[in-house]
Amino acid sequence: MIFTDLKTKRLVLRPLEAEDAPRLLQYVLENKEWLAPWEPAHPPSYFTMEGQRSILRHCEEDRRNDSGVLLGIFERSDGDGLLRGRVSVSGIVRGIWQNGFVGYSIAAARTKRGYMTEALQRVVQFGFEDLELHRLQASIVPRNKASLRVLEKSDFRYEGRALRYLQINNVWEDHDLFAITCEEKRGRKS
Repeated sequence: MIFTDLKTKRLVLRPLEAEDAPRLLQYVLENKEWLAPWEPAHPPSYFTMEGQRSILRHCEEDRRNDSGVLLGIFERSDGDGLLRGRVSVSGIVRGIWQNGFVGYSIAAARTKRGYMTEALQRVVQFGFEDLELHRLQASIVPRNKASLRVLEKSDFRYEGRALRYLQINNVWEDHDLFAITCEEKRGRKS
């Protein structure tokens, strides 16, 4: 089961638990408009305490099964414990693939500070060193320039465009596909 807290210079990333439902609800409510262009359309139940508890129960099951982890992003210097963003490794497949899908979001009030890049770079390290994955991949709506820049700064390589890949905000959106392998990451450290 994935329990590890991850630390960076400015952030703590930790698996979100059922008791984090109020923090997660506050995050999704405060950032509802900010995140809407990049996420699936959510039913009204998503924006309730029970909706967030349900998500966290599912995430705890994924952690127990070693198939994914949802990490909350918290500022180390912040004593209020507010959730500033999320980053996940989901859909982990073992066997001959050893792959995970990365997804992330940051609060509107915390953009342009490098937090998301700092968090993603730590998650990439965690994915290869602790989860022992071979490959991490991400898919981004091409017009999401900030998210594309995060992947670029985190050394993900462009693999191509998937047409009408995911339904985002009720529209089938093309996505640019990116990936990084453990060999590529090691090669950049040398």
